[in-house]
Order: sequence, then structure tokens, then C-alpha cells
Amino acid sequence: MVLGRINIILELALKDIRLRYNNLSFGYLWMMLNPILILITLYIVFSFVIKLDFPHYQMFLILGIIVWNFFSEATSNSIRSLVASMDLLKKIKIYSYEIILASNLSSTIIFIANLSVLLVMMLIFNINLFTYIRLMSFFYFGLLFLIIIGVSLFITTIYIHFKDIIHIWNFVIFIGFWVSPIIYPETIIPEQFLRFYMLNPLARIISHLRNTVIYNYIDSSVQIIITVIIIFLIFFTGLLTYKKYSKKIYDYI
Repeated sequence: MVLGRINIILELALKDIRLRYNNLSFGYLWMMLNPILILITLYIVFSFVIKLDFPHYQMFLILGIIVWNFFSEATSNSIRSLVASMDLLKKIKIYSYEIILASNLSSTIIFIANLSVLLVMMLIFNINLFTYIRLMSFFYFGLLFLIIIGVSLFITTIYIHFKDIIHIWNFVIFIGFWVSPIIYPETIIPEQFLRFYMLNPLARIISHLRNTVIYNYIDSSVQIIITVIIIFLIFFTGLLTYKKYSKKIYDYI
């Protein structure tokens, strides 16, 4: 039974990827071209126009972009996938959470492809990929996936009852890009505001990942525990919201 549900999620995820890229001239190559083109644009702007000069800025920038794109695309696509699958929910025995998880999984596959760009850059700059500290990045990637699931469950459930959430979420994504340390380090935030700024879970995840992946440094256990608590609060909020209101989804299709 469980394997059957997993297979359904996997098939839906692969179908989502095929629908995104099959009819494009460059096909699946866009999975890696997109972050590269964004990187080139931002790198030119912030290296030659607005100069930010610190070690490994290229990798610093692309890691922030990849993580942010993963979060923004996965959460936004979860709403679109559910809307596009309304007819499917009527016709066959499939649960709405499977559609949401499949959408998240397809975004994860694209995210992994994008990470290959970062790995190539690390090899170019002769950075050792296999250190014990860098293995900690898998833990942070796991936390990133948890927050995406939690947020996706929350906003898709809200969407069923309040359609305006899709426009509100687009605005949140836009603002979130600039209030997260994607093109700049969190250290430029004034100290009196930093504790509030770092309540942003994406800011914490990006910071942890940069320290481990790029600078081979592990944050204090206190900071890691705070991040875990914030992530799990968001995850369980999304899970409980979905569990409470998910049955009403079928009243709206």
C-alpha cells in the first residue's frame, strides 16, 4: 500500500518534469541554464557595478540563488499543480497531498540538477568536496525540504478557501528574495536588527549551507538547534493545517 502511494507520487513528479521541459528547444538543459544565466547577470551587477568583494563570491551567490529558487518554485508550483489536477482528483483515487508532494519532488529533482553547477564550480576552484563538515550540508538540505513541504501544505490548503493567497504568496516570494541573504551576507545587517532578521528560516538555511559547503565551517550547536526548532514549527503548522482542512478540499472541486 505504502509503496503504491510512493509510486504514484514518483510518477506524478516525473510527469510534471516532462510537462515543463519536453516541448522546449533546449529541453532539460534549462534545469541548469536557468541558475547559470541568473548567476551571470547578478555576478556582473554585484562584482563590477555594485562591488561586493569577499572570498568565493561566485559560489556564495549561486548557492543562495539555487536554494531560493528551489523554495520559491516548489512552494508556488504546489498551488499550480493542485489546481491543474482538480479533474484528476475527481476521476481516480488519488489524495491531494500526493499531488503536493509530487510537485515538491519534481522541484527537488531540478534542484539536484542545479546543484551540479555549484559542484563544478567548486572543482574549478580546487575546493575539496569530501570533508566531514561538508557532509553536514545533507542535514540542512533535509531541513530545507521539510520547510518546503510544510509551507506547500499550508498555502495549498489556504488556497482552496482563499484564492487570493496565490497573489499574496507571489508578493511574499518577491519580498523574501530581498530580505534573505542571497546576494549579500547576513553580516551587513545592523546588529540590533540581526536577531529579528535571522528569524527568517531561509536566511538561516542559506547561512548554514554557505558556511558548511563553501567555507568548510560548522555553526554553533545553539544556532543549529534554533534553526531546527523554527523549521519543525513551520512543518508541523503546515501538516496540522492540511490535516484539519484537507477533507474540505473535495467540497470545492
